[in-house]
Amino acid sequence: MKKSFTRTERNEILRRTAIVTLVLLFFIVFFHKRIFIVIKSGEAGVLYTMGNGTDIKRSYGEGLHIISPFNTMTVYDVRTQKLTFSQSIISKNGLKIELNYAVLFKPDRNFLPLLHQQVGADYKNTLIAPCVQAKVRKDIGALTPEDIYMTERSVIEKNEIDSLRKILVNNKVIIEGYFISSVVLPDSVNKAITAVYARQQQSEEYDYRLAVERKERQRKIIEAQGIRDFSTILNVAPAQWRALDVTQRLAMSPNSKMIIMGNNASGLPIIMGDQFTTVPTATSQNAPPQNQRRRTQQ
Repeated sequence: MKKSFTRTERNEILRRTAIVTLVLLFFIVFFHKRIFIVIKSGEAGVLYTMGNGTDIKRSYGEGLHIISPFNTMTVYDVRTQKLTFSQSIISKNGLKIELNYAVLFKPDRNFLPLLHQQVGADYKNTLIAPCVQAKVRKDIGALTPEDIYMTERSVIEKNEIDSLRKILVNNKVIIEGYFISSVVLPDSVNKAITAVYARQQQSEEYDYRLAVERKERQRKIIEAQGIRDFSTILNVAPAQWRALDVTQRLAMSPNSKMIIMGNNASGLPIIMGDQFTTVPTATSQNAPPQNQRRRTQQ
């Protein structure tokens, strides 16, 4: 038989239901950030429960997760991140070196619960920064400023990234890059390097000049051999051939010139003017001393 409620009883039930609903709504509104967990793109979560502690079996991926307000979800950025450092290092020979560099890293998502349990959310400052600085100080400190200057930056970067990976891989962190932005060497080293570089450039300049002079010497030798062969074939003395060449070029000049011609085959012309002047060679002993002058208008 269906039980009937009086109006008073129905009102009491409605009142109690309303109170419970309001309390529940207040509870949800007050604890909504602990109940509704949104994990965004590039993030992962680690769950801590009141009863069992850290859930090391899995990490929570992107999306909406509903958990008990008494539990805690810690969200990690699992994308590649960057830490920059400005570090003063004492070199092998006791000189101070200023090194600016950056490290690219990300947590290993497969071991994220263990990283959270063993190190914590502030693992960048607790784990990565001290390990990186200590390793760089040890490796760079074993070099001299001259070694750093002479060694290619890519070689140093590769050595450092390999060393850091071996150290941090056991700590559930993946090192993706190590980049040196600048190296500030002591002034004495900079001056010495500048002086060496200047001497090197000067030496290369001298080598270049010597090479040019050697080629010019070869050119003149080849030219002289050509003139000699030409004179031998035509039975013309080199001085006479040169005089003929100058006379030919004089004919192409627009200026007036005075030419004093010899009176025999061995006599060379004297050309007086602005552009060409040749000195005559000794004439033949049998040649008469008379010279014939002729003014030509070119």
